[in-house]
Amino acid sequence: MVGEIRDLPTAEMAVQAALTGHLVFSTLHTNDAASAITRMQDLGVPTYLISSTVIGVLAQRLVRTLCVACKQPDPAVTLETLGEAIKPWKLNGTVKAYRPVGCLECRMTGFRGRAGLYELMTIGDVARGHIHPHPDNGKLRHHALQEGMRPLRMAGAMKVAEGVTTLEEVLRATPAWE
Repeated sequence: MVGEIRDLPTAEMAVQAALTGHLVFSTLHTNDAASAITRMQDLGVPTYLISSTVIGVLAQRLVRTLCVACKQPDPAVTLETLGEAIKPWKLNGTVKAYRPVGCLECRMTGFRGRAGLYELMTIGDVARGHIHPHPDNGKLRHHALQEGMRPLRMAGAMKVAEGVTTLEEVLRATPAWE
């Protein structure tokens, strides 16, 4: 386990441990999973080392959860409005969206607690080709989607449809898809 990777010496230590067969977990500050690769390169780690040591990247964002004591249905959020927010993807099923109100339980904020949104990108042989010799985040993301990665914004839209958080909260916390 390596703390946050903020500089080249820490990144080199993590890479060296991975090269010797250790499973290394660490953190980086990036907007999404694919950006972790270019962040490592920006720190000075050569792409051949990144492609040979990274096996997966998990991005997370926290969103505020609606207060269960006072949330009220939000008829303005429909399957269509959620669909607009997550283009080019589509959301299936029913939408049970709610809006924040405010009460004594949540100190009049309408929110109480947080929920995680996750995006897992696994790195296989094809993805490694998008890292070395020149990282291409667009191709890496596209490949990850083909392999089943669910983007952060899509994970957020699912939380909105379940009534856990609001569309505004998801749009605030997640990057737009490029």
